[in-house]
Formats: sequence, structure tokens, C-alpha cells
Amino acid sequence: MRRARRLASAAAPWTLPAFAVTTVLLGLWGWLDYGYRFDNALYRAVALFSINNEIYRQAPGSADLRFLIGRWTGLLSVFGAALFALAALLREQAVVALARLVRRRVVIIGAGDIALKAFERARVGGLSSVWIGAPSLDAHRLSAFALPWPAEDLERTVQAGVADAEQILVAQDDPASSLVLAKVVRAAAPRARITVVLNDASLAEDAAAMINEPNTRVISAATVAARALHLSHPPFLRAREVGHARIHALIVGFGQAGQAIARDLIVNGRTTYLAIPRITVIDPGARALEGAIRVRAPELDHCAEMVFIEGRVGTRGVEPGVDLLVRTIAAGGPVTAVYVCRSADADNLGAAGILQSLLRISDLGEPAIFTRLRDAHTLTQSRSGGRGLDALIPFGDIGAIVAASEFLSEAPDAAARAFSEAYRSMLPEARRNDPANRSGRPWDELDETFRQATRDAVAHIPAKLASAGIDPALWRGRAGPPRIPRELQLFRTAAEREALAALEHERWNVQRRLDGWRWADVPAKDELRRLHPALVPYDQLSDEVKGYDRALVDETQAICWAARDI
Repeated sequence: MRRARRLASAAAPWTLPAFAVTTVLLGLWGWLDYGYRFDNALYRAVALFSINNEIYRQAPGSADLRFLIGRWTGLLSVFGAALFALAALLREQAVVALARLVRRRVVIIGAGDIALKAFERARVGGLSSVWIGAPSLDAHRLSAFALPWPAEDLERTVQAGVADAEQILVAQDDPASSLVLAKVVRAAAPRARITVVLNDASLAEDAAAMINEPNTRVISAATVAARALHLSHPPFLRAREVGHARIHALIVGFGQAGQAIARDLIVNGRTTYLAIPRITVIDPGARALEGAIRVRAPELDHCAEMVFIEGRVGTRGVEPGVDLLVRTIAAGGPVTAVYVCRSADADNLGAAGILQSLLRISDLGEPAIFTRLRDAHTLTQSRSGGRGLDALIPFGDIGAIVAASEFLSEAPDAAARAFSEAYRSMLPEARRNDPANRSGRPWDELDETFRQATRDAVAHIPAKLASAGIDPALWRGRAGPPRIPRELQLFRTAAEREALAALEHERWNVQRRLDGWRWADVPAKDELRRLHPALVPYDQLSDEVKGYDRALVDETQAICWAARDI
């Protein structure tokens, strides 16, 4: 019975076209037999689709069996098409009506792969969800509805769709459209948790500061992917395992993904036991990209040794020449990790294969090769591994980005919130309740600048734990504060605490410099010109300023112990 139903379902779409073709063929056959030219016969055959046509009311049209059968098949195809159109219209109206009636816990707004994956994730999780911007109308049971963009009045449709939603994801390819929709969504759903995904990391950070709302998170897909990769594969651990004095990263392709990798490595890869990192970039537009990044970060050379090579690596060629390319890469010492971050999956796989051969023949080491793939299932890791595609480690796939975005989390930013509360608990009561102390306010009252600073402090916890010699098995791959037993301490002596405080200040220094801040001998920081007197080595700070770094080290230890007790 089920097989018969499947066959009937598969045959249904072909029934009407088959009737139509039969009608035309029968008409052609008949009229050609009666001596008509092909064009005239075809014209008369098409007339079979007409219900009331004089051609077939008289002989031979009224008597020939071919014409009689053709009139019936034509009639069935015409009426069948009309019924199908009516059913499709009624179905569309019914789906839209149901989507409005059913309570929508999750709403996804936008077209593209991220919106699709988010909808699939919500649907698989059994959450009532609506996707506005789907390529076609669809309904999955009575809990998940995919609705195309409305023909007009998009804002009104969005307002109606998100009115009772708890979690909302906005993921348009056009960032300006995403920000406009985020504003509409926030006005229509003031209590919802909103996640806005943008492509550009700098724009995402600026937009978050502009919106400055605790339940609206603006994130970059590239930044999320880079952070998730380095949580699972910390480059500073790899450097220590192979005995490198510093991290030397080779990045092929320096678009948004490559830049996010470099930034996360520079800021969150800082440890007490490694020197300033070396990052070698290979990209066809390397010179222009270097100019852009140096405009955004004038003191880039204080953060990392960055070398930009204008060229390409792939199956279509290697530029510049192999000898020059190898010499330039080798000047930075052995390579710790390779990141292939071009835009297309096929280009990434091709480039990764060429790099494997290049590294093998040039004795540049045996680094892990991380390859950006929109679909991680493109690579299937074998248990033997170690060669060819099996040796590549995929990252940045759409599913992982959606999962790491926390848009379905009941408590997004849980780690940063806990860190913020730990910081407040360590403040003296007068300082904690001082309205002028903007950094000491509860999470929901903090400016976005301080919320982001707290997230950044949490992201650096693994590097502090590695510097303190804490077993990586306790923290590797964990997004939030790891659960450290109280018998393990980040520091046991004042000298160890001071070393971690100096590390924290170094992290803060490079983060600020990458955001365009510069050192200046001014009495206080200048927000407008981004000048700061504390952008100096730790040993040049006053004891009062050092106290902030020491407090953050104490806070890091406290939050890791608290996570163990929860």
C-alpha cells in the first residue's frame, strides 16, 4: 500500500503534462492524415484545448476517434491545471493563516544558508518556528512554517510575524537591510532575544555599540567561526607541542574569514611562554588589504609581525614563484598552523592540496591545515588520517556557525554574564553601587563596550590557563569558563600572579591597538581620537593601573572555581 502511494505521488506531477502532450499529438496525427500542412495542423491540434470550438463541431472533427479522445485529454489537462492552481492558492493562504495563528517561539528572518540552517536547527529541536524569507512556501507539520518574502509591505509582515516570538535571528546578506530589520524587530518584540548576523566583523562590532541593547546581539559569522575553531584547536598549544618559540600562522585568503582568524589568534593566542606571533598572508589583493588593516590599526606592528604576499596558491597556479614563496614563508620560522580561507569550497580544497605538497618539499614543518568549508561533510575524517584530504581539518561550516551563535540558547552570553557578576562581587560596595562607575553596573545596564570587553576577557581564559600550566583536558573546547578544581590554582606566588597580570595587560594592549587605539602622553584616554596613555608595557604602568589587571586575574580564577561548584 505504501509503495503504491509513493508511486502515485511520484506520478501525479506528470499526469497533466502527459494529457497535454497526448492532446497535441492526437490532433497533429489526425489533421496531417487529412492533408493539412504541419503549421496548420498544429494550430488545429491546439484548438482541442478549447471547450467550445467550431473546428471540431463538424466533420471530420466530430467523427474521428483521435479528435474525440484528444478533446477529453485536453479538457482534463485544462481543468486539472485550473484545479491545481486553485489548490496551490488555497494552500498558500492556509499556510500563511496557520503561521499567524500558531504561537511562534522562534522566528528566522532572511534568505541564504545561515537562515536555512537556523530554521532546520529550530525545526529539528521541535521548536515552533517561522522562517520569513524562505525560497518557497512550506509547512512542516503544524509547528514550522517557511514563508517567502512578501511581495510588498515587508516591515508590516515582519512586525506581525515576530510579535510573540522569544528568539529571533536576522541573517540577511545585505548588512544595511539586516540592521533595518533588527530595528523593526526590536520595536515589535521588545522582550525577545535577538541575534543579528553580519558578514563584516568591524561593522558588527560598531553596530552592536550603536544599538547598545542587552538582548540584541550583533555578531559576525567569521568571528564566531574563528573563535569556535581556536577553542577546539588552540594554536598556542600546538606551538608548545612542537617546540615553536612563537605561533607562525600561514593564512591563504584574507577576506572576512582570514581577518577574523588573524585577529583571534593575535588577541586570544597570547600566552606567557610565546613571543609575538608571525602571520604570513597570501592573497591576490594583499597590498590593498595590508593598507586597509594598517589604516584601521596604525600600531599593528606592536601586535604581530605580519607579512603580506601578493599571490595565490591553488590548482590553477602558484604565485609568486615557488622559490620566492618558500623563502618568504621560511623567513618566519617553522609554520605552526595553516588556514585556507578562500571564498569557495572547491578553491579551498585545491589550495589545501597544493599547500600540503609545498610544505612537504620545502621542509617548513608539518602544521595542521585548517580549511574553511561551508559544508563540513565535504570532508570525512578517517581514523588513519594524516594524508591527503584526511589530514585537513574543516572549519567555518554554516551549521557550526549557527550552533556557536547561541541564538537558540536560553541564556546567551552566560559565561560573560557570570564573569561580569564575579567582577561586581569583588568590588567594594561603594564602588559597586557608584552610578559613575560604568563598568561596575549589572550586565543589562552595561554599555555594549563593556559587555564586549567582558566577552573578550572570557575568550582569553584558555590562554591564561595554558600559561598557568592547567591540564588542557580540563578546558580545551569549552566555550565558557572551565570547571577547575579548587586544588588547582592559576597562581601560587605573587610572581606568578604578576606574570598573568602582565599577560592580561598585553592582551588588552593588542586588542585596543587592533581597534585603532594609539599610545599618547595624555592625562586620560581620548575616545574621539582613540588615544590612551596606558598602551605601554606592563612594567611601565602605575601600581594603581596594574591593580586592574591583577583583579582580572583573580576574577578569572574565581569564575573557574565557581563553574566547578555549580
